[in-house]
Amino acid sequence: MKMKVLMHYTILENVYNLFESSGEITYSERVKEVENFYNTYSRNHENLFFIIAYTNNLKVKYSVGKITYKNNRFFFNKVRSEISNILIEELGIKDNNTYEKDYYYKVLHIDDDIAFRNKKLDQISSKIKLKYFSWRELTAKNEILFKKISNLIFDKGNIINLATTYTPDAAYDERLIVKKCFSALKNLGFIKKGGIDTTQTILQGDIGEFLMHSLVSEFLESNSDKYIYPKLIFKTNPTMAVYGNDGSIYIPEKKEIYYLEAKFYNSLTEALNRAVDSLEKHNDDLYEDLNYSAELFRNIKTNRTHELIEITDDVTEKLIIFLICADTYQEAEVKKIIEKNCKVKKLKEKFEVVIFVLPILDKENFLKFFQIQSELEGEKYYDFK
Repeated sequence: MKMKVLMHYTILENVYNLFESSGEITYSERVKEVENFYNTYSRNHENLFFIIAYTNNLKVKYSVGKITYKNNRFFFNKVRSEISNILIEELGIKDNNTYEKDYYYKVLHIDDDIAFRNKKLDQISSKIKLKYFSWRELTAKNEILFKKISNLIFDKGNIINLATTYTPDAAYDERLIVKKCFSALKNLGFIKKGGIDTTQTILQGDIGEFLMHSLVSEFLESNSDKYIYPKLIFKTNPTMAVYGNDGSIYIPEKKEIYYLEAKFYNSLTEALNRAVDSLEKHNDDLYEDLNYSAELFRNIKTNRTHELIEITDDVTEKLIIFLICADTYQEAEVKKIIEKNCKVKKLKEKFEVVIFVLPILDKENFLKFFQIQSELEGEKYYDFK
């Protein structure tokens, strides 16, 4: 879905100054433009950004906020500089004079396929969060985050790529796609006739693995081809655990292979400790001979399997730990917990470790939300069948 942004261009500094802070939008012409924009897009977009672009000769300054509607009035709620910078960069208008004579309002859009962003905390750790929302918004309304995460899990493309070995051709049959997704979701236990049991630790682990693969494969830095080997493709029963590493990512050009481990706990510290313990359990046979099933690796760029790839003997083995937690989201605190963890320090002595943290804010309420979404999605598949 394309995210819509209303741009208001001005060469008047006093107009720009009106939007230096949050407040009601009052000038009749601006109210009219904002109202038209709101009425057109508010039903399908949770973010309606309003950007004031002040142009003075060759220089341009931006004030960025979100449009809200209350008691028949429109308000400009200025966002923090972090979100403002992301939005301006994604629109491709940074340091550009975008003013056109007699064009004072324009609707721009962003292809919002990846709604999350990955922010580096230090050399080994990063934190993943929703791209266009502040933590204040997310803590006030958890459902925003829960909905985005559920959308990732029930996205047909993600299901095909992460839980099946099927590669649709150019003239794919929609019925076959639905059939493959239906089978995969049942095997994972993400849908079930009569409803799912979100208290099952295997189900929670599979949710963690699914999110890990869909996010880490996007955010792992590489300019070359990446191949992903998700263990979820081997699930044939929701109560069956697939043993060994949770998956692998192979980058042939860099001769690097990453072994992945996902954990989903309330506590970041507990998630981190459990992840290291799991990795140490199969430390002796950490290197998996994946050549025998190399055709099951999926090329992230093309989404195709069954490509002829060779995993050479001189690959460098690295570890990725993906943690979903509910007890902390502040950058400084996340970084502190990771840096002080003794188990991580010991693991780093043997391997290069990369850690991704996805704060979910409230595990119990997320699982309740996911259960409801599961029922809604399940109804679609069972009705289709």
